[in-house]
Amino acid sequence: MSKFEKARRSKGWIVLLATAIGLAYGGYTYIHTAISQQLYVTNCGIVDYKPHVLLKFCADAGVGVGDIEWTQWSKAGGEGTAKYTANDCDPTCVEGSFITKEVFVKLSKLKKIHGKEAFTYIQVESKDKKALPLLNSMDDEWSLELAG
Repeated sequence: MSKFEKARRSKGWIVLLATAIGLAYGGYTYIHTAISQQLYVTNCGIVDYKPHVLLKFCADAGVGVGDIEWTQWSKAGGEGTAKYTANDCDPTCVEGSFITKEVFVKLSKLKKIHGKEAFTYIQVESKDKKALPLLNSMDDEWSLELAG
């Protein structure tokens, strides 16, 4: 093998190594940026990304929203549709029935929690503009930080 061939092959490895390092660094930077810029929700002490359930009462899960389908997720807020669910606790909360209603959900009030930006407030509004289960109002709202 001539000196030219040896030199050519060694330069090829250098280019390959430099390309691999560049791709690895670029991939790491992209993933790190994507993760660090995600928006989360605080829910019963857990910081979660686009949860399907948010509870008003963490201890017994007696009131909350579930089956959430997010339609917007940005710093301006989270929005979606869900089912508002409340336990009627009749005759007791253990034996009670859950009553549901279709609702619109809005999240707001970003705050840093465990190094992540998380929404800390929820507003719920009945889709049919009628009262929510066990309430005399078509809307409900609560701080997600204080849920429980």
